[in-house]
Amino acid sequence: MNILEKYKELEKLLHKNEDEKIEEIFRGILEDAITIVNEKFQKNEFLDVNNPVDKAVIRAMFEYMLELWAEGEIDEAKQLGYDMLYLVKDEKLKEMFSMFVIGMLERLSLDKFFDNYVKTAKTYKDYFFVNFNDKIDELIIKHKKRFQDEYAKDAE
Repeated sequence: MNILEKYKELEKLLHKNEDEKIEEIFRGILEDAITIVNEKFQKNEFLDVNNPVDKAVIRAMFEYMLELWAEGEIDEAKQLGYDMLYLVKDEKLKEMFSMFVIGMLERLSLDKFFDNYVKTAKTYKDYFFVNFNDKIDELIIKHKKRFQDEYAKDAE
């Protein structure tokens, strides 16, 4: 079963309260996504949100980043966000990952970040929260230097 088929299966289960099965399928999705990400890194290629498989990979990595953040694994979540900045070709997604990293730099909880900064009414390409309210500008200004330093260090 490929990553797209696994997501279809996952979405069917979401309405059935089968947590163990959901977790198992998501882990499979994540394994597939990480394999594809590693292949992209090795080939010096990017993830294209208009390609269905790449879109599923971006979705999986985004969901995993949010899961890490929610579980308090902020450094790991932040690193994943920086990695995705390199891998995604789409400017809206680059900005989205940047904003989420900035939320982590502020040491906010995931819920507080969503409540205070993310506009959730509309999504981009079905799954991605790329709209933020104007209050995010304060965080950008506050964390701009640290973000740039960490992002540049990550590039080395």
